[in-house]
Amino acid sequence: MTRTGTIAAGSVAVGCLVLALKVLAWRVSASAALFSDALESTVNVAASLLALGALWLAAQPADANHPYGHEKAEFFSAVIEGVLIVLAALAIFQHAWITYQHPVMLRAPGQGMALNAVATVLNGVWAVILMRRGRLVRSPALIADARHLTADVVTSVGIIVGIGLA
Repeated sequence: MTRTGTIAAGSVAVGCLVLALKVLAWRVSASAALFSDALESTVNVAASLLALGALWLAAQPADANHPYGHEKAEFFSAVIEGVLIVLAALAIFQHAWITYQHPVMLRAPGQGMALNAVATVLNGVWAVILMRRGRLVRSPALIADARHLTADVVTSVGIIVGIGLA
């Protein structure tokens, strides 16, 4: 496996750990905001898997059907990641609407915020690593994944602040 493939595989592992922490944060707190953050993390894992597959495909040598190589697979991965983000946003909106109509009292917001904060720090550190590596090797898939994680970090901080204010 190439170094780029190794970092993409690392994204899958980090994404799974972050997802587990965020699901646990949602489960202990019953927070709709933490649910939305956990749901968005499923997109991170799917996007990391897509990036890993795209990097593997892009590394394949040119053949009769693809005389210029398979590098465009990375661009398709980045586009599919965008589509997944939109689908997650729709699912989050649906859950938020249902929760708005049928409110649930928060159970352990402090624990939920702490778990989510740990996941957010992991995401932030990994986003920096991905961006550096993606720019170094000029990988659209790694750069798209890093930007997605950076956006996730920003929204996670907003969620933590929002729950703290609530």
